[in-house]
Amino acid sequence: MTFKTLFSSLLFLLSLCFNINSLNGQVSSRSEKDPKAKATLDLMKKRYESYTSLDIPFTLDLEIPDQPKQVQKGQFTRKGMKYKLVMNQQTVLCDGKSLWVILPKEKEVQINDMPDSQQNDDVLSPEALFSIYKRKDLSYVVLKEFVEKGKSLQQIGFKPIDKMADYSKLELILDKKTGEIISFKAFAKDGSRFLFRFGTPKVNQSIPDVFFQYKKSDYPTFYVEDLRS
Repeated sequence: MTFKTLFSSLLFLLSLCFNINSLNGQVSSRSEKDPKAKATLDLMKKRYESYTSLDIPFTLDLEIPDQPKQVQKGQFTRKGMKYKLVMNQQTVLCDGKSLWVILPKEKEVQINDMPDSQQNDDVLSPEALFSIYKRKDLSYVVLKEFVEKGKSLQQIGFKPIDKMADYSKLELILDKKTGEIISFKAFAKDGSRFLFRFGTPKVNQSIPDVFFQYKKSDYPTFYVEDLRS
């Protein structure tokens, strides 16, 4: 798995976690739609749509075939269509129009157009994890319910309708009573596994727009590749 493929996959997973507009009401008639799962997903949607901003830490467990397991920490911040993703090897900035991928190790900046959140093959927009229930290309069902650390949790499984999808299944664990996202796991067809575990979020903060904007002066020696159309 190449770095760019891995990176796109990570953005896709965050998208599925934190875009409230991609999961529920637009599921295809061909897909399986579990009423119990839908009820919890609706609760999640209501919870996260109520926030004017979201700032949440996460831990990512990466399991890639024939490679040692990796554990990375990151921070995801969102306000409307704007977001910032900070991880060990990259920072992503989106001002709602363009997307900047900053790679410090390579001293490179890649600029892309803002993806269309309605595209089923969208992998470059964290418009997706909090809206996973609206995606047309996924079916979902409750896998199990259990209690952990005093919380009543529900594990929901998603499967792609498109047999050509890069992943075979997704698993989302939510607090059944509050709709809070606890973790999210994706199973790629090449054997890779991605597990996001989320910390305590800070919500409804006043975050200036400049926080999500790229400043060339911060990276004066970096090569810039503009891929916008």
